[in-house]
Amino acid sequence: MKRVFLDTNFIIDYFVREDYAGDAEKVMMLGDSMNMEFCISYLTVANFAYIMRKSPADKLKTLISRICEVFTVVSNTKNQILLNLQEQVSDFEDGLQYQAAVYAGCDCMITRNKKDFQFAEIPVFTPDEFLRHFKG
Repeated sequence: MKRVFLDTNFIIDYFVREDYAGDAEKVMMLGDSMNMEFCISYLTVANFAYIMRKSPADKLKTLISRICEVFTVVSNTKNQILLNLQEQVSDFEDGLQYQAAVYAGCDCMITRNKKDFQFAEIPVFTPDEFLRHFKG
């Protein structure tokens, strides 16, 4: 099984942004057909809740429950924060996402913001690149 880490923007796209939801849905369907495990960080759940904070409380709780059902939520640790401080990362939050992916043993990451992951030592794909790569 391949473990795939999803950046926060992917989760926002999948649940909220209609103009990007199609690619996100295709990634999820492909992953399901190939028995992939999709991981997100604990930080993604917090970011999602913050971004959606003006939504009705019941809707937000339903969406967060759905996130927890669909994705494997991996931890963010003190060690990951300290490792992130040692890296040359332009966006601290993206560095934390990367550290969570590595810690969780993910084989790759999916994000729409590849430029902030130029330091990554695991493959980083946009949703479209991921689909092209794994559909062959």
